[in-house]
Amino acid sequence: MKYDKSLIVLFIIQICEGFSFYGLGAILTLFMTQFLNLSLSFAFLVYGTYFGLVYIATLFGGYLSDKYIRSRCLINAGIILMGLGFIVLSYFASWANPLVQTHSYFYFNTPEIMLIISLMSIILGEGLLRVNISSTVKQVYEDNEKKVESAFTLLIMALNIGAVSSAIILGLTIGEGNLSLYKYGFLILAVSLFIGIIIYNLFRNKYLVNSKGEIVGIKPSIKLESVMDNAEEKLTKQERNHVKAIIIILSISLIFFIGFEVIDSSLMFFAKDYVANTIPFVPFRISPEIIKFIEPFGVIIFSPFILTYFNLKDGDENESLIFRIMLGIIVLLVTYAVFFIPCMMVDNNMTDVSIIFIIIMELIRSTSEILILPIGLSIVSKLSPAKYLSRLLGLFYCSLAGAYVVSGYMAGFYPNAESMAHKLFGLIQINDFKIFASVFIVMYLTLFTATYISRNKIRDLME
Repeated sequence: MKYDKSLIVLFIIQICEGFSFYGLGAILTLFMTQFLNLSLSFAFLVYGTYFGLVYIATLFGGYLSDKYIRSRCLINAGIILMGLGFIVLSYFASWANPLVQTHSYFYFNTPEIMLIISLMSIILGEGLLRVNISSTVKQVYEDNEKKVESAFTLLIMALNIGAVSSAIILGLTIGEGNLSLYKYGFLILAVSLFIGIIIYNLFRNKYLVNSKGEIVGIKPSIKLESVMDNAEEKLTKQERNHVKAIIIILSISLIFFIGFEVIDSSLMFFAKDYVANTIPFVPFRISPEIIKFIEPFGVIIFSPFILTYFNLKDGDENESLIFRIMLGIIVLLVTYAVFFIPCMMVDNNMTDVSIIFIIIMELIRSTSEILILPIGLSIVSKLSPAKYLSRLLGLFYCSLAGAYVVSGYMAGFYPNAESMAHKLFGLIQINDFKIFASVFIVMYLTLFTATYISRNKIRDLME
């Protein structure tokens, strides 16, 4: 019962976090292009940099948790900082004058300065919050690795419940291009966070406890006394191998999430420009913001089935984890193969591609997230030496940071008149959507091949 109630509290907090964090992701690029008149390529770069800095900030949050400040304080501080950032966004969205020409760099006028300040507050807050929620999971279920893996999967599901809810609510609140309504969207995101902080503080002492009944998060790190006593001890050979395995998994995750996030950041614009935003027999149009909810909706639907299947599956645990990673890469590869079809249609001057392609593609992509993200977190929490747990979890999120930054750069080559003037990495001229999709198909064929070849080496390092 303690397991269930602990997970329920964390589940609700993750819903609130997902609602605010991914809700902002759903409208940020549109807000920057429509409200601030930033160019599409520059908005993509800011979007990717913002998400990347969030995950870099988790390394700072993990360091504070390991060394100085108890995680429960950092969770509260993170929620408050994020909430304040959204309030600032709501404030300046209510009065700022967007009537400036489209530009590909910051003018550093008042609205843009306030955007930067609010995003920095959200970045720091999310960095403190996310890594300490992850370390709380490990502390609550430290004696049962299977429960840790299951908990991470369910919490990823909770994040996506929040993402779906925010996409729907923001889509209905803001609609298409209603600049005067963005202020209400940001305010809704702030309210969701303050609901989360109330729930966390009401139930943390009663339900966030480990198997011994001890309240977690009241010391600067897990098993602090033993960690500090042995802080100067060198890592054992097994621990060094575990760290090597973690680095390999981080590298795979980084490459995986580059393409994963390129779709996430560019799909709204593809749908807005080329996709018929109606479904047969559905009596309303689908706004670009609502399209963002399809992938997280798939995570919600498919997570219980995938979790149940792998929990019932017998065999070597480490081999199963590596298999799931390879399967996740294949699924993302299939996603881009499906995307290639509407890309060909658009290149042949079709401007009303069926939205069914987008729905299928996003549902497939959702299963790749379920297969990769919770497994990465589980492997890091399982293999990390105790004194480095929060920092290595932060390093995992830093790999996502790199992915977001690179994806922001690569999404900037979404085919349009502006992007065609440049070459990707100075080498590849992306003149149409077929080439855009083909780059990622080749990338994930290569990643799968490399992972398959090295699978036995990774498994040996994990022993």
